[in-house]
Amino acid sequence: MNQLLKMNFLGVFFSKPLLLIVFILFTLSSLSTVKAEGPSSTTFDFFPKMVHYQGSITVLGSDLDTYDTGISQLEVVFSTPAQSLKVNNVPTSITEGQFKFSTIFGDPIPARYHIDVGPGVPERIEFEVYIGGKKANQTVIFDPEPVNGCKINNCYNVSVDLTLDVIPRPTPTAVPPTPTPLALINPSLYSGEIRIGSTLVPDNVEVYAILADYQSDKVKTSGGKYSLTLNPGTINYVGQDFNLIIQGIYSLTTLPFEPNLFTSDSNFLFPDFEVTTLPTPMLLEESTPTPIPTPTPTSIPPEPERIIIVATPTPSSEKPQSLVAESTGPRESEPMAEPMAEQGGGCSSSGGGNSSISIFSLLLALLFPVLSYRKRLKFTK
Repeated sequence: MNQLLKMNFLGVFFSKPLLLIVFILFTLSSLSTVKAEGPSSTTFDFFPKMVHYQGSITVLGSDLDTYDTGISQLEVVFSTPAQSLKVNNVPTSITEGQFKFSTIFGDPIPARYHIDVGPGVPERIEFEVYIGGKKANQTVIFDPEPVNGCKINNCYNVSVDLTLDVIPRPTPTAVPPTPTPLALINPSLYSGEIRIGSTLVPDNVEVYAILADYQSDKVKTSGGKYSLTLNPGTINYVGQDFNLIIQGIYSLTTLPFEPNLFTSDSNFLFPDFEVTTLPTPMLLEESTPTPIPTPTPTSIPPEPERIIIVATPTPSSEKPQSLVAESTGPRESEPMAEPMAEQGGGCSSSGGGNSSISIFSLLLALLFPVLSYRKRLKFTK
């Protein structure tokens, strides 16, 4: 009995850890892969798989870095071509460029390329390599875990040297071709009647023509007729129909445009509608400006002249005398002074009139200081 109890106890004791181990193993196996729903039905591992590719690039037997390609940043691109492969034994189609990875040549190590591919890339998918837009001679198979095992030290770091048969150059910018200029044509003059319904168009109504994207100048009708010039300029308008337009209404009839044409019977018919005529402008008579009289300048009488006579000083101790004669009128109207000899040796003056000084009186006034000076000299001796 005791032995049976011991066996039951040992069975229970060892069964619980065993069940726990089985549960852990089952959980890990279920988490080993996670399937993602997507357009390519690819499988993503729980631990992402990536491969680092690196290597040199040779062009025509020489290293790429020895050439001046003219490209400042030379791009290395891994891109998938269109292909089919099995993902988890399910046939899957891969479109061109569905998976694409890129890097810059010489970054970070000069003269080499370094690029990471993955994660999320189906295993054993093929990549084409483009260097500066030129296709390399090699392709790369993304295979981080080969079926038969990795034959190199590390399948997550692979060296692949690439070769080119042509030097990469910058892509030239496409220049659009210069369009050929169209031939020029002469204008045409069209004239004729315009009927709106059954009546002629009123006078002074604006009308113009529409020919494709060309619009003529506006003209006004007169006597139920129009006359306008069509000058689209180039030959591409020849043979195209044109309409006349009145107040936004198109004519029912059309005519083909022909260059260098002068017609007087190009009649047009419009649907019946009410036409608004423009008022006839009235000419205003020009008013004659009233002349402005020119003012007559007022005459200013001449100012009276003054004659100042200053006697020359003499050696006499007496003060020299100055005689000033002032005339209040023009000199032409003054009477000539008469000599003193004829008037008895004195100054004559009429009652309250102007005084006149003769030349003789002036000389006598100058002689008086000289005579008085001589008398003083005699008394002194």
